[in-house]
Amino acid sequence: MLDKLIIRNIALIEELEVELSDGMNVLSGETGAGKSIIIDSVNLVLGERADRELIRTGAPKAVVEAWFSGVNECVADILDAQEIEISPELVLSRELSPNGKNVCRVNGTLVTLAVLKDLGDRLVDIHGQHEHQSLLNEKNHMVMLDGFDARIGDMKTRVAQTFESYSEVKKRRRSLFGSDGERERRIDVLKYQINEIRMANIADNEEEELIAQKARLNAAERIMEALSASYAALYENDSFSVLSALKDVTRRLSSLGDVDERYEQMAARVDEAYYTLEEVSASIRGDMDDELFDADALERVEERLALIASLKRKYGDATISGAFLAKAERELSDLESSAELLEQLGAKEEALKKELYAQSVELSHMRREAAAVFEQRVAGQLADLGMASAAFFVNFEALAGIDDCVFSRNGIDTVEFYISTNRGEPPKPLRKVASGGEVSRIMLALKNIAADKGGIPTMIFDEIDTGISGHIAQVVAEKLQSISRGRQVVCVTHLPQIASMADRHFLVSKKSDEKTTRTFLLPLGPDMRIEEIARLAGGESQAGKAHALDMIKKAEEFKNVN
Repeated sequence: MLDKLIIRNIALIEELEVELSDGMNVLSGETGAGKSIIIDSVNLVLGERADRELIRTGAPKAVVEAWFSGVNECVADILDAQEIEISPELVLSRELSPNGKNVCRVNGTLVTLAVLKDLGDRLVDIHGQHEHQSLLNEKNHMVMLDGFDARIGDMKTRVAQTFESYSEVKKRRRSLFGSDGERERRIDVLKYQINEIRMANIADNEEEELIAQKARLNAAERIMEALSASYAALYENDSFSVLSALKDVTRRLSSLGDVDERYEQMAARVDEAYYTLEEVSASIRGDMDDELFDADALERVEERLALIASLKRKYGDATISGAFLAKAERELSDLESSAELLEQLGAKEEALKKELYAQSVELSHMRREAAAVFEQRVAGQLADLGMASAAFFVNFEALAGIDDCVFSRNGIDTVEFYISTNRGEPPKPLRKVASGGEVSRIMLALKNIAADKGGIPTMIFDEIDTGISGHIAQVVAEKLQSISRGRQVVCVTHLPQIASMADRHFLVSKKSDEKTTRTFLLPLGPDMRIEEIARLAGGESQAGKAHALDMIKKAEEFKNVN
C-alpha cells in the first residue's frame, strides 16, 4: 500500500508529509483548500504529465516522494529489468525544475519517466472527475470489458501476435509487388543502383585510406623537401654524409681492438647503426620515387572520394558497408522471381487471415460470454447505488464474414455500453443518456467490480461524489468502504456520509499571512473529526455535532457487520 507521501514546493504546499493507513483514508476540507493539489502531486510522482506551473513560486524545484510497502510481487519484473534491488520498501520520487527537467528515481536509482509511469500504473488507480469522460468514450468500453475476464487477455495476446504476422506478410506482398508497371520500374531502378555500386567497387576501409592519402598528397612539397634533405645528409653530401662518417668511425674504432676489446664492441654497435640508417636511406629513396609525388595522384584521389560521397548521398552510409547493395540484390531477386514468391506470400497471407479470423471469432465469443456476467454484475451494483430501474447492456455489432470484417490487434469486435435508466425506455448509448450523477455511480460500480477481481493495490477517488446526495451518498460510502476491505482506498470528498466511513480522516486547510498562502494536512482525532463531519453536513451546532457522531457510530456498525 501507499504508506507515506512527501510533497515539497507544489503550488500552495511548501512541505507536507502524510502517513496513510490501510483501509479507507478520507481527505476533506473547504473548497480551494488544496485537495486537488495533493492529487496532482500523486499524479506527478506516478509519472503523469507535469506542468511547470505546479512549482511553488520562487522555489528552485518541486519534489514528490511516494513510499510503498508490500508491492514487490506486482512490480518485480520492472525492478529486475532496471537492475533495482528488491527491498521491503519501494520509494518513487520525482523532481521537477522550472526549466522542465525531470529527475525520476526508484529506490534512489535514476530511471526514465516511462519506467516511473509503468510502476505507477501498477501501484495506484486514480479515479478523478475527468475519468467520467473516459467512461462516456466508447473506445474505452472494450478495455473495461476485457479486464473483467483474465482469459480474454490471454486470447487477445494470441490475436495480436497473429495480426502482426498477417500485417507483415500483407505489407511485404504489397510493397514488393504492385502493378506490373510498378514492378518493372522498380526492377529498372534496382538494376541501375546495383550496377552503379558494383562499378564503383569500393573496398573495405577505402574511404579512410583515401582521406589519409589525400592528406599526404596535400603535404607533398613539404615531404619531398624533408626527404631530399634527409637523404642528402645520410648519403649524398659531398663534403659530409652521415653514412660515410659512420663508416670512418667504425674503421678507426676497429683499429684499436688489439688495445682494448671494448673498442671492438663500440665499432660493432656503430656498424649496426650504419646498416640501420642505410635501410632508412633506402626507404627515403623509395618514397621519393613513389607515385605519391605523381602530379595526377591528388586529382585521382579527390575524384575517388567524390564518387564515394555521391554514393553515400544517394544510398546512405550503408553503401560503404555493402548493406545497401545486399538489400537491393535481395529485393531484385524477389522481384525477378515475383510470380513464384507472389504465390507463396499470397498463400501465407490467406492462411494467416483464416487463422486470425478464427481466433478473432473465438475472442468475440469469449467477450460475449463475459459480457453476460458483466451486465449482471453492473446491474447489481447499480441497484445498490439507487438505480434499480436501470438496465445495463454491452452492445456488440454482428459478426461479419471473413471478407467483410476489419481486423485489428483487438480482434474484430466493436463494443459499446448501453443503458436504460427507466423501465420501459429502450437502451441507448451511455454517452447519450447518463447524467453526471449517474455516470459517477456507473463508474463506482465498475470500480467495485474491478476491486473484486484483484489487481492494483491502491485506489484513489477524487470527488467521486459529484452529483449525488442523500441515501445514494450513504450507499456510495458503503461501497467505498467495501472496496477498502481488499485494497487501500484514498478518497477526496465533500460528503459527510463518505467521511464518516473513513478508517483515517485528514483535514486539508490553508493559511495565509501578509506574504504567502500555504496548504496543510492534519490527521483528525475523534473530536476534530466530529467537527469536520458536522461542517460537511452543514451544521456545526451541538445538534450538528450530535448528528455527526451518530453518523460515525452507524459507520462503525456497518464496518463491524460487514
